[in-house]
Amino acid sequence: MLQLTSTQPRRVVIAGGGVAAVETLLALRAAPGGHLLEIAVIAPGSELVYRPLAVAEPFGRPLTRRYDLRAICADLGATLVPEALTGVAADRRALGGDGASLPYDALVLATGARSEVALPHAATFGDAESDGVQWIVRELEEGLLRTIAFVVPPGAGWPLPLYELALQMSRRAWAVGASDVRLTLVTPEEGPLAVFRGTGSRAVGRLLAGAGIELISGSYGRDYDGEEVVLTPGDRRLQADRVVALPRLRGPALAGVPCDADGFIRIDEHSRVPGLPGVWAVGDATTSPIKQGGLATQQADAVAAAIARGPGSFRPVDAAPPTLRAMLMTGADPLYLTATLASGGASSASRDCPWWPPHKIAARHLAPYLADRSPLMPAHQH
Repeated sequence: MLQLTSTQPRRVVIAGGGVAAVETLLALRAAPGGHLLEIAVIAPGSELVYRPLAVAEPFGRPLTRRYDLRAICADLGATLVPEALTGVAADRRALGGDGASLPYDALVLATGARSEVALPHAATFGDAESDGVQWIVRELEEGLLRTIAFVVPPGAGWPLPLYELALQMSRRAWAVGASDVRLTLVTPEEGPLAVFRGTGSRAVGRLLAGAGIELISGSYGRDYDGEEVVLTPGDRRLQADRVVALPRLRGPALAGVPCDADGFIRIDEHSRVPGLPGVWAVGDATTSPIKQGGLATQQADAVAAAIARGPGSFRPVDAAPPTLRAMLMTGADPLYLTATLASGGASSASRDCPWWPPHKIAARHLAPYLADRSPLMPAHQH
């Protein structure tokens, strides 16, 4: 059980306005005595953009949801500072780009990662837009394509969305009578969704085979000229009328924060940032190799528990090994995958969702909270 050991409010700053940041805020407020905390959220935008279902949008299902971040902060008694965090000062202050300087006793960095094009001339599916993939779906429906490749680049962090796009593209091809279209998925992984080693990975492999999607593992696309993808290692050439690729991720590279060569924030096994007392980092901004929303919320919950243990010490909280939970959208019934991320951990695959509520991001606090909130109306509906 979380419990604050001080009767005095402590200043907590959460940097970021995404899933991990809001989960951190919710977990802190859920702690006994959490109302004593003075919490500020510094984020560059005014909306929480919930995008795990965006892979369905190129196929005509607008499922991205937006929530008013200012209203969420007001509901939870936090102050929203509408700026981007640029760095951390030695005197325990979070620094914003427009001059904000927020003193903190505890700081949680949940700023997310930056996306960049990994394979030029391919349609990049990422957080910014999916128009390129929508155009490929349209060309498929018009009978203009014979080969489509889906390429997972090194540094993608979470390859599952590309599997979803490939499976849904296969379903659409079947629906429009384009059964002769050849689909290929290229990934540096050792097997299909290899993080779900064992049962889960084999189930995904069967789905790909049943959908007629060729899997080329242990490879990545080095170049694409509009007709062929050059695969490395081996310089194999794969014919492709169109290519869909995931973006490469880069870290936030914050001033005063220890980062690796790609800008990702260094953390220890308890999400603490070395050399910065009272500072944690969670989610895609960190050196954690798997960039997935559900894991980010588990990190956020553990950090909130550590902060709630008491002022000054911020002792880490012993926790069970993280569990990876994912819903794989197939164009028909989804497949639910789980894996224990520990040495010798097992995985599973089921057509029935093994967690509740059955959101795509399995978050302890955020999922039930959003279930009770109405998203903002999309602009085209105004």
